[in-house]
Amino acid sequence: GGQQPDRRPAARHHCTSMNQATPPEFMQPQWFFPMFALMWVSICALLSMLGGWTSLAGAFRATQRTDGQRFRFVSGSMGARMFPVSYRGCLFVTVNEIGFGLSILFPFRPLSPPLFIPWKEVASVETKRFFFVSRAIVRLHRHWPAISIRGTAGRSILDAFARVNRSTPR
Repeated sequence: GGQQPDRRPAARHHCTSMNQATPPEFMQPQWFFPMFALMWVSICALLSMLGGWTSLAGAFRATQRTDGQRFRFVSGSMGARMFPVSYRGCLFVTVNEIGFGLSILFPFRPLSPPLFIPWKEVASVETKRFFFVSRAIVRLHRHWPAISIRGTAGRSILDAFARVNRSTPR
């Protein structure tokens, strides 16, 4: 009378395609690059607005190439004092007797066209030091974002602004 163990082979379960959920259409491989590009442009545009570059472009968009002393791959920042947008090594700065130009490396340029800011629009330029890095802080007369430029490009902006102010009669 005892029970005999079940000797039938165990049922095997196979995964079928019906049980697998297909990812949404936008997650398909062919959409990776378009979605990446859309995200990249959106983030760059948002940073441009938060930092104030878009605001400055309304008044100071460069209409032609700026001649003068050129600095490439400069670091700086722009925007609110507590949360500025940092541009680490992706700015191009040109300084001359009329003003200074700013542009940003091409991949980061959405809503950030090249700028040219005349000296007459600059209220002040001062030097600030943080550890061993000096930077020029540029404040404009009627526009909110302060512009911070590091290194020799910042020094050149400070020197050019001082020369223009010395030569301008008060």
